[in-house]
Amino acid sequence: MPIILDRLPLARLSATILRLSADGHAHPLPLLRALLADEIALAILLPGDRLPLACLDPLRCRKPLVVLLGGDGAGPRGSPDCGPEGWRQSRRLLRWARWTMIHGARAEPWHYQEVADAARKHGRVLLAECGTATLPAWESLRTQVAPRTPCVIVKTEPGDFYPRFAATYHEARS
Repeated sequence: MPIILDRLPLARLSATILRLSADGHAHPLPLLRALLADEIALAILLPGDRLPLACLDPLRCRKPLVVLLGGDGAGPRGSPDCGPEGWRQSRRLLRWARWTMIHGARAEPWHYQEVADAARKHGRVLLAECGTATLPAWESLRTQVAPRTPCVIVKTEPGDFYPRFAATYHEARS
């Protein structure tokens, strides 16, 4: 079931922003702040979720819409890094978007700020979160179905990979 954040109570959204800030999870804050300011709508889909087609209709959804596909294996439900085949709507969403980010690296707040800015400018944005293993599949599908759509691809450094399990990540840093 997709999570569509458009009419979330302001107090709940504000509390979520404060909690994420306090917990050191700052990367989604630019998107949530744009949502709080009522500048965008945000739909979050995990593998297997489908977005109702009415949500993609610009006549029904007047605000800029960001569709976030959370398929990088780092999600709250442990969603697998499944690549574009994890969503039956992958092709449709790539064609629908006027701007796309394929995100195959550790999240940084400026990545999500760029997505929020693109939503304000282009109106229809797809953010496909993926891991290093499935990034080439996303790039290939985008090239096939939406080659003219502006796209930013966020990758790890050569020789690195994403996602890393927390224990492995902390070991490598210490």
